[in-house]
Amino acid sequence: MNQEVRGVASPYSGRVPDKERWLSSLYEKAQRSISRDEWEDALGYLEQITLTKPDYRDTTTLTRETWQKARLSKAYLQGVASLKNGNVEAALGYFSWIVNEDPGFRDAPIKLRKAQEQARLAELYRKGLNHYTDGRWHEAIEIFGQVIAQEPGYRHALDMLDDSRERLKLVSLYNTGLAMIEDGNWETAAEMFRKIQTLRPGYNDVALRLREAERMRRLKALYERGKEAYAVGNWSQAIDYLDQVAAAEDSYLDAAELLREAIREKQLGYLNEDAEEAFDAGRWAEALEHYQAIVSMRADYPRAQARLIEAQRQRRIEVAYDEGLRNFKSRRWLEAIVHFEEILALDPRNHEVRDLLEQASTEKKVGDLYHQATRCLQARNWIEAEEWLEQIDSLQPGYRDVSRLLERTRLQIQLGKLYARAQSAWERGQRSEALAAYEQIMDLDPNYRDVASQVQKVRAIAG
Repeated sequence: MNQEVRGVASPYSGRVPDKERWLSSLYEKAQRSISRDEWEDALGYLEQITLTKPDYRDTTTLTRETWQKARLSKAYLQGVASLKNGNVEAALGYFSWIVNEDPGFRDAPIKLRKAQEQARLAELYRKGLNHYTDGRWHEAIEIFGQVIAQEPGYRHALDMLDDSRERLKLVSLYNTGLAMIEDGNWETAAEMFRKIQTLRPGYNDVALRLREAERMRRLKALYERGKEAYAVGNWSQAIDYLDQVAAAEDSYLDAAELLREAIREKQLGYLNEDAEEAFDAGRWAEALEHYQAIVSMRADYPRAQARLIEAQRQRRIEVAYDEGLRNFKSRRWLEAIVHFEEILALDPRNHEVRDLLEQASTEKKVGDLYHQATRCLQARNWIEAEEWLEQIDSLQPGYRDVSRLLERTRLQIQLGKLYARAQSAWERGQRSEALAAYEQIMDLDPNYRDVASQVQKVRAIAG
């Protein structure tokens, strides 16, 4: 801002022609500052004019317009920063106000439309995530495809799209394998499951299914023996054979049904006792297994259905938590975020997971910001680097070497401004101001550009 003292009478108050020239000079400076969008400088000049001669030309109108432009400019910068930070609601507020006040201000209408588009994209992205966590892969693929079509680099949409497509392919292969088992086509079933293992080792129960496909002939022999024992009422022998069949493939023909008939009354009490104990102790995998057996034996068994649903939910949460925590500890932030969001979809009040999700999201965002800042530093783009580094510092103080980089960046910005001020003063013939600026630079960084030689030149001329 202009450094002339405000509130002090003009030095030319006793000489009218000089005073007019001084006012005219201030007015021209104000006009130049306005043309360069240097609103604070312009307001400083206009204030000096007003203090000396309030009715000078159109100073009053020009001051009012300049104040408005300054407010619009500040709001514009805040809106741009909000867009960069992903604070879409704030950006909408800033740009809506600007367009309402001055529809032609810079590219505010374009920025407003961009903010509105970002809000729509965020809603669409959230919808895709909901489909993803619910396992609705077709819907997730469609939604993430729409997001990428509108903005190819939007958040994690491309990663989510690729993962949804792979999961859909896995589900298709898995279902085909199951169908082949149902048809007794063991070789094709094994081929399907081998493909799944190649794409994603450990997926679902593929290893078990593969072994089952190779063991189905043995199961058939066991089933025939169990059915014969069942026919003559030899329940112990029937249970022995049919239990082996059901343990390997509970959907094999009517083996599970025959087994349930043989052991239902004997086993239900024991199963329920074991299931209740596992449920109360939070052993969800065990409880889930027992309740599935109970419901498959008798769907109307007291509380079994409700307990089964809750055990399934808790097991999903347990598995997702283990996977999420494992990825979190391995700093695989995207995978951790997916699992934590899946948990919150099942248990919205899980504050621990909500905190982990926020931390994982922050870590990923901070890592991305650090990458952006590093690129800007390498390109010597100090202003943009400062913005990225300040965002990192506000999100996670003490992150890596951000404090040092921020200090270095701010120093470079300060040196650049001082150098520009010195050069400008020199060009205007203001040697003392130029010397002062060059000396400030020397105090901060004696090796900065050609400052040492500039100081010598100015001192030589001044002397």
